[in-house]
Amino acid sequence: MGDMKERDYMFDTFRGLLMLSIPVSHFTKMSGNLYGSLYGGGFHQWGIEGFVYITINVFVMQAFMFLSGYFSKRPERARETAFKTFMWPYLVWTLVYFFVRMFFFGNAHLKFLTPPFALWFLFVLFFYRFFLKDMIKLPHLMTMAIVMYFVVGEISSFENFMSLGRAFSYFPFFLFGFYCSKERLAKIRTMKDRPIVIVLLAAVLVLSSLALCKWGPRAGWYLLKGPIDNFPSMAWYDDMFFRLVLLLLSCGWIILMVNILPSKKGFLAFVGVNTMPVYIFHLTLRYVIDFYGLYMGFISCLTVAWFAVISLIYERTSVKRKTKAKVIYALVTVLSIGAFYIMYSSGVLVPLYGGCPENRLIYLLMVYGGAIMAGCSFTAPFWIKLYDLVIEGPTKMPTIVSWLQKTDFGKKQ
Repeated sequence: MGDMKERDYMFDTFRGLLMLSIPVSHFTKMSGNLYGSLYGGGFHQWGIEGFVYITINVFVMQAFMFLSGYFSKRPERARETAFKTFMWPYLVWTLVYFFVRMFFFGNAHLKFLTPPFALWFLFVLFFYRFFLKDMIKLPHLMTMAIVMYFVVGEISSFENFMSLGRAFSYFPFFLFGFYCSKERLAKIRTMKDRPIVIVLLAAVLVLSSLALCKWGPRAGWYLLKGPIDNFPSMAWYDDMFFRLVLLLLSCGWIILMVNILPSKKGFLAFVGVNTMPVYIFHLTLRYVIDFYGLYMGFISCLTVAWFAVISLIYERTSVKRKTKAKVIYALVTVLSIGAFYIMYSSGVLVPLYGGCPENRLIYLLMVYGGAIMAGCSFTAPFWIKLYDLVIEGPTKMPTIVSWLQKTDFGKKQ
């Protein structure tokens, strides 16, 4: 019997790095807007926040699409799993976040054909994967995708409805991944054997981010979600030029990452196989910062970390003590929820609402420390099980499954 092929954890590590970058990006923008409104100057595009935000958004979603396309090489299978993997979570969390927005802002609109905030990613990927089987039959598909990538910014009606702006802007990267064979990717990864090339590539990419901070479009443009009508200072040829720059830089970052990221199992690889709880739950923290300010956002990150810690302690309890530990864990969880609710409803935190520290060092530590802490914490058992519970319903809970199996409802007819 031959040896089993060892798993290449580079892909998981890549996904994990990308996933942790998402809360960093969102925290950077929301906190930067808040800091600018409180202390003047608006979002600091020519500064640490601008560099971090632009660097991430130059390649993060493009890389996600590349990896999604790379692992969609079986179009029939991609269609079979598209609804369960992408559309069902999209429908569930769109409904959930409708109530979240109602809670924070007092009003919200439920429009399933207008994906709210970051949920567009699930919506668009469903259509990519469901229709991939049919699209690859079209002649010159890649050429058409690249042409649309450049012209979509000039179409005023392509924005939020069905996320058409993003759907066309990111489709070429999905196809890059789909058409990239294992052999071609392996050849690209041989670049790591020439360290000087890797160093030069990294230097060019970092310097390019600095240049974009100084002379590039406004930060919101890099999301590629709307037409240039939203950026009055940009002409159509500016949009096309910077889309070309973005295309090249995105490919450069993908090439760099597949060469420098390790193929061995590690924490980032663990995050990479548990991306959905991070992706979904961090959005609530984004709303907290937007509505209540950075202080409350950081406190919320600590709360997230607390539930992560107690769930990890429970999971590492020996089997012999599991039954007793389960009762203690449930009790601590309930008491913690109650304590946080009392703290919130008592008004003791009201003086912190809408604020963030003026001291730049403390501000940056809260933004990036909170984002990374929350991103890592959302991979803990408590949050993974909560995500599964919302998506798969109460039958995911072992006690209810066990009860159903003992009744007529659980017996096969």
